[in-house]
Amino acid sequence: MPMNRFQASKDLIAITIAALAVVVSLLTVILQRRQGQRAAYREMYTTLMSEDLHRGRFLIKDLPQTEDIPNNESDSRLIYRTLGVFDNLAMFARQRVVPRRWVLEVWHHPLKDMHEGANIIRQKAIETKDSGAISPWPQLWILLDKAEAYHSTFPCCPPDNGWHGRVRRLTATWHWRSPGQPAKP
Repeated sequence: MPMNRFQASKDLIAITIAALAVVVSLLTVILQRRQGQRAAYREMYTTLMSEDLHRGRFLIKDLPQTEDIPNNESDSRLIYRTLGVFDNLAMFARQRVVPRRWVLEVWHHPLKDMHEGANIIRQKAIETKDSGAISPWPQLWILLDKAEAYHSTFPCCPPDNGWHGRVRRLTATWHWRSPGQPAKP
């Protein structure tokens, strides 16, 4: 009898140690992923805060007032580069390489400011394409729509602490797909 009790406790200890090893492994994976997300976001943020992309954002923001895409080749390339980098940011957020909430919390106002000008550029690009109506920067449009609907709890946005605002904040990062795209099974 005493030997059987010792065997049972030995098996229980082995199972407990194995379960702890699995838990520690999972925690390590989660922490490494978060560290990777922070590093990726920091790199993206540094790129987006560069002087030339600031200038590109302001060129895009001012387009609705001028309604004319700059003829200057360097300005038009800068606009396309800026939209391309924001498209990458949208792809990173959609694939969860960077935290979606961070992207929306930090960039919702610049994205809202760019939305109308970016639409003008998209329409011009679609009109000039020979291969049909292909929308450039496909991930960006999803992010721009998310930014339009996003409402921050920080002082940058007027207070919206009603239940509508809370629901909008909670759902802003959940369904990350274009309006016409079907849900994944």
